[in-house]
Amino acid sequence: MLAAVMLAAAALAWPVSAAASSSRWIAVSVATLWVKPGLARPVDAPAVAADPRAWVAGMTTAQKRWLVGKLETQALYGTRVILLATSGAWSKVAVPGQPTPRDSRGYPGWVPTRQLSSVRPVTGHSVAVIRRPTAWTWQTPSLTGRVIELSYGTRLPALAWTTSSVQVATLDGRSAYLKRAAVMLRSRAAPWPKPSGAQLAAEARRFLGLQYLWAGTSGFGCDCSGLTCLVYQALGVTIPRDATPQFAEGAKVVRTALRAGDLVFFRGASGQIHHVGMYVGGGRMIHSPATGLPVSVTPLSAEPYSSEFAGGRRYVP
Repeated sequence: MLAAVMLAAAALAWPVSAAASSSRWIAVSVATLWVKPGLARPVDAPAVAADPRAWVAGMTTAQKRWLVGKLETQALYGTRVILLATSGAWSKVAVPGQPTPRDSRGYPGWVPTRQLSSVRPVTGHSVAVIRRPTAWTWQTPSLTGRVIELSYGTRLPALAWTTSSVQVATLDGRSAYLKRAAVMLRSRAAPWPKPSGAQLAAEARRFLGLQYLWAGTSGFGCDCSGLTCLVYQALGVTIPRDATPQFAEGAKVVRTALRAGDLVFFRGASGQIHHVGMYVGGGRMIHSPATGLPVSVTPLSAEPYSSEFAGGRRYVP
């Protein structure tokens, strides 16, 4: 645990230089993007210090509800972002891997500058993609000495592996190790195969019981569209970050033709899309319902979902 604290502290201390390039990389487990600088409360100190597990665990349901409208999204360790502006100890960035009509460069928001690195990561021939809600990196190949807890979907250069562990490169150029069973290995040069709908649904089920977190896109907490975006991206398919633009893309699917992996959308009295889930078959969806509730499987026939159903969208054949 001490090693984890030391590495996290080192990551937070990495300077962000005024380099000509606007690229930066997320240097902490999960970076939370805020609507503007200075909104964080005392209870949000773990988020600023990049301890997402302690942050989520330390908030009451009411304190989580307060976050609605205050947070934008989250970005995972090693994710490239584009630096847009700085204000004091905060930086505004865009996340290219999270498309949005709000900004062609990617989803925008403010993060503590110390959560960013200006050092371009090393690359390898292979990539390890974390496939569990969270997974620890370790100091040794025998998986001793915890370093940092990372989220599902985090991608790291894979240097070598055995049947029990995978050696990965961290942003500071060091090596760490992950359980082999916790990751999927992909060749960096090979195109990603299109996942099946059944694969997408199976991946989404990994998050059953995970608590809803507004703007969350990680294995520490997800909102409704954060869950769908995260699962698709972990399997190599980029879709918009939010529910409304997700509904605007993909192929339309009527309710009677839904297949596992399709996204299902809901609109309220205002007529606007306000919720998304993933169809898992049998007339049911898996979704992250609302603050205070966990990811669960729910029948589409249940209210208010039955009367609010707006349509389905298919992103994979």
